[in-house]
Amino acid sequence: MKPESKVTIAIPTYNRSELLKASLESALAQDYLDYQVLVLDNASEDDTEAVVRSFADSRITYVRHETNIGMFRNWQLAVEINSSPYLNILSDDDILLPDFILSSVLALDNHPHTGFSVAQAGFIDIYNVRVDITDPEVSDNLPAGLINGLEFIHQIVDGQKWILRSSAVMFRAYALAAVGTFDIPHSKYMLDLNLYLRMAAQFDIFFIAQELAQVRFHLEQDSQVTFHSPGGTGSLAVVAERTDAIAYLLQSPRAEDASYRQWLAERLLHISMRRSEFTSDLIPRLNLSWSERLEIAMQEIASVIPAGKRLILVDENQWGSEILPEFDALPFVEHQGQYWGAPLNDEIAIRELERMRQAGASFMVIAWPAFWWLDYYSGLRNYLSSNFCCVLDNSP
Repeated sequence: MKPESKVTIAIPTYNRSELLKASLESALAQDYLDYQVLVLDNASEDDTEAVVRSFADSRITYVRHETNIGMFRNWQLAVEINSSPYLNILSDDDILLPDFILSSVLALDNHPHTGFSVAQAGFIDIYNVRVDITDPEVSDNLPAGLINGLEFIHQIVDGQKWILRSSAVMFRAYALAAVGTFDIPHSKYMLDLNLYLRMAAQFDIFFIAQELAQVRFHLEQDSQVTFHSPGGTGSLAVVAERTDAIAYLLQSPRAEDASYRQWLAERLLHISMRRSEFTSDLIPRLNLSWSERLEIAMQEIASVIPAGKRLILVDENQWGSEILPEFDALPFVEHQGQYWGAPLNDEIAIRELERMRQAGASFMVIAWPAFWWLDYYSGLRNYLSSNFCCVLDNSP
């Protein structure tokens, strides 16, 4: 089917004229006929206007604000003034590959109950060199094809880190109208995740298994500041959004199942604990000190595990097995008794768990430095809860 839907690519921008030029070039190089590019200039103080006007392309509409209205209102404005059935909001430092619009429109046209589509994205640095992002605590591989919206939310609650890069998303305008525009109940940096979850509560999502955008990593990025800088609040904001996600599932038909409600309650308790943990990092005096928590943990381990037992210690190598001299403590994952790092995936984690059990380990201790494992390695978590008894569950 030949797509005929009109598309708007909106580019909110502020003081990034050199990077904006590359973004505009990519937007104007799309293999598609009927689309427009809307540049929303947040009162830039550099030569942004001159760069935009240098293109002299009738598809470009340039809107300059007299004062800086902030990123949130600038993104909101992109939704409010959009006149096309489909809308993409391209970050002023990212790149669209030539097939982005065509592939996105086909996905949405062929699946009318989708609220938005999302393509895979590669990563480049400030010099257009590809960057390999492999941190296991950051992101999981995206699925492919049509995903039920509630299933998407379920997976986010379960621990999947499906990070949707906003530049790779194509929204359906009437779906945006149905759920409302951007909102920031928890953090100004999570306005996209908040919207994706609200849309998924009412609409399906189509994942395009093709790289159609490139996200630029550099020090000025909001995500770098909020997730990878001292005092960053990104992780705290994410768990707040995941708490809301549980509420969306409780409002859905899925919650009619009592066992599912119990599962949601268990996830809520864990996510709430993680939220408090991140809060304590920002407000250190809110919780016990490291040494106090460690002393309490040692006492609790000794109260439930008989001395001399071989146990598996999941602590990110931060406690160290020497603090448990009365036990035969093995780090997880280990090689010849030494910590070997976090497992690459659930399959390896479960395989190593069973190998160590065959070698005589009869308990597993998951310490607070590795509590994130209970989210990221959801397969391991579910395997443990389905096959073994938890003798103690608390914050140390």
